[in-house]
Amino acid sequence: MNYERTQLDNKIMHNGLIGRIFYHICPDNDKYFRTIRIAHNPFTNSLQPQISNAVYGEPPPELQPINPLMLNRLMRQSQMNCFH
Repeated sequence: MNYERTQLDNKIMHNGLIGRIFYHICPDNDKYFRTIRIAHNPFTNSLQPQISNAVYGEPPPELQPINPLMLNRLMRQSQMNCFH
């Protein structure tokens, strides 16, 4: 039997977050925002946020804001999964 996980399995397991893009308003200047793409790290088998540089302007209407608790969890999780 082959029990390897596929990309689709990972996407289902993580509630469809893999590949989704959100935005976050910069706390120090509300005229800037960052985009955050949720990626799967196959080496640690966890989700990893890919955060853009700050962009001046309004976020595109098709993007949703990321929940601050979710962003905090993703940031903490990526720091805990370091290779030693």
